[in-house]
Amino acid sequence: MSSTFQRLPAAVLLALGLLVLPACDKGPEQLAKAQAQYADLVQRGVNPRDPAYDAVIAAFEAIPKDSKARAEADARLAALRALRGPMPPRPLATPGATGPGTGELEAQRAACEALAKELGTAPSERRETVRQALAECRARQVRLEADSHPPGEHGHDHETDAGR
Repeated sequence: MSSTFQRLPAAVLLALGLLVLPACDKGPEQLAKAQAQYADLVQRGVNPRDPAYDAVIAAFEAIPKDSKARAEADARLAALRALRGPMPPRPLATPGATGPGTGELEAQRAACEALAKELGTAPSERRETVRQALAECRARQVRLEADSHPPGEHGHDHETDAGR
């Protein structure tokens, strides 16, 4: 019976250790501080390329790899790095509309706009693919614009001075 009582304190210590161990994860606390720094910079309108963001990036990187908050920190880091990366060339696209009643040209403009936005946030390994898709989209848009005419005006009805 004495061996049962000797094992009891060990089991209690193990149970207490398991309860206290998650409280040792400083990651969520570090994440909250880093997010507060990030929110402050965003609120003040600081450009993501500003050196002030270096401290925020360092705070996100300091979160331990085994912390339950690490996944969210990695997502923030990826977003910040994308914002600090090279900007895509201008002009990207002209705004377009989508939905019922929109013509083919407006739908093409919207497609080009979506690709341009994607290019701005695409990871570096995917950026070239998106850039090529955007170039093809722009070429199609140019062809559609060349063929489009206002209502009542037909492209084949144009007269030249020589034809009069």
